[in-house]
Amino acid sequence: MGPRSKKELSLSAPIFSPIMKLTITLSVFLVLGSTNCIHAERSKSTTGTSNPVTRKLFIDPSSTSVRLGKATLIVSPLTRRGGNYIGDYQLKVRPYFFKSETGSLVLGASEDFVRRLQSGRVTDFTGKAVTREDGTTHVVLGRATPLSGDRGTVTFSIVTEKNAKIIFKTSYHFET
Repeated sequence: MGPRSKKELSLSAPIFSPIMKLTITLSVFLVLGSTNCIHAERSKSTTGTSNPVTRKLFIDPSSTSVRLGKATLIVSPLTRRGGNYIGDYQLKVRPYFFKSETGSLVLGASEDFVRRLQSGRVTDFTGKAVTREDGTTHVVLGRATPLSGDRGTVTFSIVTEKNAKIIFKTSYHFET
């Protein structure tokens, strides 16, 4: 290899400091990464275009205060099977990490329940959360308040082993 011409630039050239190299490299990765995000799945809200009984139910993450801490509830997309919405949940309790749990969530959801929601009527429901760690079952009580045919607000009350309730208020929406 011969000497470089003045027109040739390389990342190894002395004019590029280590900070500049890092900045350029990160910029390239961010640009490439953002193009992948463009292909991420978008919400497929479909009011009136699909059967409300077969659509998935999405619950937005929610947090609430607990004694000297905070509890966060994350629910996976719920699929309707056998008259229930079924999925997984994750309950994170800070700073009491040992109270955190994951498990399966089953919410009662008859066809009538789904149709009441779509027609805009406030609907109460019950269900259960079963922990993966030891199979403990928590009763789940809830109330869904529709804002439209495919979305609304929901309140979850999870009954703890000491008969206390942890109450989460969040939003829901249906997608195909």
